[in-house]
Amino acid sequence: MDKSLASAGSALKNLIKAASEEGFLRIVSATSSESIVALLIAFSVLNKKSFTVSASVSPKPPTAIYEPTLLLGFQSPLGYTNETTRDSVVAISSGINEPPPLNASYISCEGSVGACTYMALKSANETAIEPEYAVLSISSTYASRYIDVAGHMAGLDKILASALANDDKVSLFMLTSVKSYRAHLLDVCDSLQVTLDPFYKGLTGNKEQCMVLFESSGLGGLARKRASMMDVDELNALAKTILTYLKDVVKRPFDVTEFVGGNYLASEKLIINDPREALNLVELSSETWGLQAAASLASNYDEEYPQASSQLNLVANTITDIVDNVKLVDEGYISGFKVYSIKDVSPSAPLQLLWRALKLLGYIDPRSLLAVESDDGLLISLPQVYEAFGYIGVSKLTSLEGAEPRGVRIWIPRQHQ
Repeated sequence: MDKSLASAGSALKNLIKAASEEGFLRIVSATSSESIVALLIAFSVLNKKSFTVSASVSPKPPTAIYEPTLLLGFQSPLGYTNETTRDSVVAISSGINEPPPLNASYISCEGSVGACTYMALKSANETAIEPEYAVLSISSTYASRYIDVAGHMAGLDKILASALANDDKVSLFMLTSVKSYRAHLLDVCDSLQVTLDPFYKGLTGNKEQCMVLFESSGLGGLARKRASMMDVDELNALAKTILTYLKDVVKRPFDVTEFVGGNYLASEKLIINDPREALNLVELSSETWGLQAAASLASNYDEEYPQASSQLNLVANTITDIVDNVKLVDEGYISGFKVYSIKDVSPSAPLQLLWRALKLLGYIDPRSLLAVESDDGLLISLPQVYEAFGYIGVSKLTSLEGAEPRGVRIWIPRQHQ
């Protein structure tokens, strides 16, 4: 592992040198959430160098390389040749299995794209990396296959988590409890009120109902306590109360680990200290306000992140209102994928978070997609497609005639229904 990281760091160091000489670096990520988080980390760190950095998201890698380029999350076949790589390119992913041409370095890493990118940047040792970006790298883990539902990590992510646990600035630790945002800083009902993933119908966006639930169970004091301050018996009582409540709310069989499990949390001294919350804020901002907003959230985190997290109450209320009054339209199959749309919802609605909530509650099939109507067609979140059907699913939808990638979404004309 040390050898491969040294190789990755060396490749990235050479790319940074080429970018410094030419005054420009292009960063392009695949449309998965884990890759977008990696993009934000790399952009935020490298944008402090002397050269100009551009950041973009694309369903496919560029067909040719004409400037120093960092590719994140793309899988084989990349298909580059000596003729199509006219400048330096480094590709970081867990799915590359082809030899690189002369100007290219392919880093096939056994870990999430965010963890691999963060570790490669650290190994390159070209610039200081603030501890908040370590937390963001764990956000990428949460969007990858390198963490299970219970919260156990694998691969490089597991190694990184262990290293961050011993880092005094990060102090990463796992709290096994009901899954919720900032469970080491907020009391139970405040935490559940703003938690969007998993979505707690009746409790997300509704602190009053949360208090009623616990008080009716004789656990009113527990509702006002932080999970990080509870003993084992209190944590068990918390989980039992929530799971008993959910049996009447979730319209499908569910596994305990979907709502209870390991939450990784970092030092309360950090501005970004909850990887799960950070992931969902990145997804929300990139889909609702665009990639530039997500980049600002990461680059200007000392100002932007507190503002974004302070809006979670409003966002939770909005998503709760949509879920409570959801009007689903069966759009049939598009390119082999079952698709539902939501009526009377703004085109800027956070589709990925809504899709997870409706899927979790049993309103839609897990193997389906959620869209919103726009310009006589349908908008679908590409990270949602990636999460449900992987790189192949994204490729199928983006290859449809008339389909238009729009940031982290894709617009599909009605003719394909």
